[in-house]
Amino acid sequence: MRRIAALLVAMLAAAGSAAADPLYGFFDYRKPVPPVAGDCAAIAAAIGPEATWYGEFSGRRWDNFTDEYYPFAARGCFDSEFACRVWQNQAITYLDRGPMNYSSCRRGG
Repeated sequence: MRRIAALLVAMLAAAGSAAADPLYGFFDYRKPVPPVAGDCAAIAAAIGPEATWYGEFSGRRWDNFTDEYYPFAARGCFDSEFACRVWQNQAITYLDRGPMNYSSCRRGG
């Protein structure tokens, strides 16, 4: 009988500690991270400036926390067109309902 009572007390204590903060993480606002582009000097040195893909992006990011637009622009270099297009799509996702002004991926200098 004592074992059952001890088990019941342990279960209630564990349940009480888990339910101590039912809204844990609900109001935790994490700002999204902008997409990371490659280092132009390193990529151009590795594969040559003619084979390097150069990406440019410009738009306005919508912030859900402040309900305002913020300008966003980025440039980067990539070793393939695919990597450049993935970076562009990540930048579009980062805008979060904001308009895109300009986007480009081109090869060579």
